[in-house]
Amino acid sequence: MDVKSLVYNRNVVEFVTVAKEFCAFLESCENHTAKSFVGACNKVLPLLYYKATLLPETEPVYDEDTESFVTEADYSSIENKVEFILGQHNHYVEVNDPRIDELTGYFTASIAEYLADIYQDLKNFVLRYHEGNEYVMNDALWECISNFKDYWGIRLANLIRAFHILAHNNIDLDKIEHPDEENQERDTSDWFITKRQQDFDQNELI
Repeated sequence: MDVKSLVYNRNVVEFVTVAKEFCAFLESCENHTAKSFVGACNKVLPLLYYKATLLPETEPVYDEDTESFVTEADYSSIENKVEFILGQHNHYVEVNDPRIDELTGYFTASIAEYLADIYQDLKNFVLRYHEGNEYVMNDALWECISNFKDYWGIRLANLIRAFHILAHNNIDLDKIEHPDEENQERDTSDWFITKRQQDFDQNELI
């Protein structure tokens, strides 16, 4: 395996660029209105999915896990910003999720949570890639592709659907209702650790 050629492959470099722009967009998303945020997501999310499908396959060089940079505070910051921007439009009915309730036939998902999940993986990938160590870059790429296939890829696809509905179903994005102070102050200290684990636990049971 020619690691150097692979990590500087055109499709990899272009994906890194889009992933970096996606992360920067979420980090400064408080500058957006709901309408402009939805419009931007309708453009960047399909592009991100497309670029991810073009990534070349690789195998890890090292046995140990790659370093993680995104903290619980980073994750919560993204989630809270998106929740505030979208208000009552943050939740939508998911149609492809193992947590779908057998009685009601649906599961209500959080756009903010899904975006924070994708941000977590992509920010870690981008920071590892920019370290300049080609073996670390390769392993970061391998992990990113694996997570795309197993975890955040389907969430990204579902978000594209959710944002399409927000943009094209005559929803009034100028009137945003924000949660009350009690909900804003709810304890989310264990979300960063448990939400992904809960998803994997559910998948193992199915």
